[in-house]
Amino acid sequence: MQVKVFEAADMATGLKMVRQELGPDALILSTRTIRSGKLGLLGRPILEITAAIDTPSPRAASDPDPAACRQATAAGTSRRSKRFSRVVGAGSDPGITYGPDASVVEPPKGEIPGFDRVPGRPVAGDAAFRQEMDELKNLVRDLAGDIARIRMAAGEQRPAPEAPAGETAAGLQNPLSAASLQNDPLLARLHALGIAADSARTIAEFARESLTPEDLDNPETVDAYFHTTIRENIAVQPPDFSASDRQRRVALIGPTGVGKTTTLAKLAAHYLSRHSPSIALITIDTYRIAAVEQLKVYGEIMHLPVEVVISPEQLEQALQKHRDKELVLIDTAGRSPRDAYCIEELAAFLRSDLEIEKHLVLSATTRELELTETVRRFDQVGINRLIFTKIDECSQLGSLFNIQIQYGKPLSFVTNGQRVPEDLIEITPAIVASLIMSPQEGSPHD
Repeated sequence: MQVKVFEAADMATGLKMVRQELGPDALILSTRTIRSGKLGLLGRPILEITAAIDTPSPRAASDPDPAACRQATAAGTSRRSKRFSRVVGAGSDPGITYGPDASVVEPPKGEIPGFDRVPGRPVAGDAAFRQEMDELKNLVRDLAGDIARIRMAAGEQRPAPEAPAGETAAGLQNPLSAASLQNDPLLARLHALGIAADSARTIAEFARESLTPEDLDNPETVDAYFHTTIRENIAVQPPDFSASDRQRRVALIGPTGVGKTTTLAKLAAHYLSRHSPSIALITIDTYRIAAVEQLKVYGEIMHLPVEVVISPEQLEQALQKHRDKELVLIDTAGRSPRDAYCIEELAAFLRSDLEIEKHLVLSATTRELELTETVRRFDQVGINRLIFTKIDECSQLGSLFNIQIQYGKPLSFVTNGQRVPEDLIEITPAIVASLIMSPQEGSPHD
């Protein structure tokens, strides 16, 4: 195996150098930011990428053995995880009872312990490292995305590029005018909730036909009508974990920074506390070493096996290895929706014959223009359901309704914080409607 270190100004440039030097099959081993020159911390930041590629010649005895490296990493993770107590134990809350009056479950009081820092290897719990990774994620965004954001900031609203004829971002083609918002309290209320313009017009029209003039003048009655309308029209379909007649395979896919790994850990803890310890965790997130390490730590805490795969063939082998498990949860690397190669690569892993449920993870803080484009492009992989994260950071949650209605993909879960496993909300149509009508209900610490 040939291992080489690259230095670049940003991630995009660095990855281009890796591909040019080692080819498209190169594996990213690690990334870190260093400072150039003699100025130390005041010097110019440079991204250092360590990458490797298998060479056709026989491996010399002195060459690093990838399997040995992985075993050493796993051993280090095991030692580190012994400092932690188990997240899930006796006394976990029972499962939610679904029904018209179902409400958000009050989470247990315990919190996940903080991660200790291992010398020489930053982990995802390190605030400085998270900030550095966030900066790198921002640098990877392509120029087209930057242009779209600049145009939106300048007030220019238009549908996402390359959209099929007639398809636009929800509510952007025919936005509500200032005059209509001022003169129509129904539209103004729906707009304040974040409901897309076309949906808002339809709901308001039906409200006028269904309610009396006295009811229309009563804000509480109007809100109750909106709640009922949203509840009866939104599709919610959490996985039926109670069905044990076959193995369930769930993969979390989506762009970078939306919280896939943390959400995967929440799902694992949720299943472990309510159903069974018969779970296996698999990650094909080979680009983010910290994310792989984080998932391994979660696996150690919950005493669950964790497999790291770097090819579709290895994924099949891992699934075969854990064919006796009731639930297999698969973590994936964050991918830019605009990178066709990355989407095709993901599709090669998650083939339809493997019967893997694909849940697209979206951040509720993302602008709707980008949400619609993300769903459209990732649907090439075959999206089954949607998970929205970070709802506690939003003042309006109309996008949950807008995206679900526009693409017809049911919602499975929403998350409202970083805590594992507490900040995972099992949803019903009534719960989603309540969250949209009163976003503050999504706060995890009220």
